[in-house]
Amino acid sequence: MPTFHKLHVIEGTQPPATPDEEVRKRIRKTAKPPSMIQCHRCGGREVIETKIGMLLKDGKPTGGTKQLLCALCFMHGERVVLG
Repeated sequence: MPTFHKLHVIEGTQPPATPDEEVRKRIRKTAKPPSMIQCHRCGGREVIETKIGMLLKDGKPTGGTKQLLCALCFMHGERVVLG
């Protein structure tokens, strides 16, 4: 019979800031118009509009729910929904 170990949560320090994370922090802080969409994760301002659940009706795509994705995060394999 396998033995189970108890897990303990330890309180550690923040990991050291990498140069990439420093750039992301700086980009997030830069001034922008209040209505401009910006990724909360990477600070990017490029978006991809996608539609979920589209149907073909008479050979044409119809319906679906629009979502905006961060283009930079999407290029790195992450799906970050904006707005």
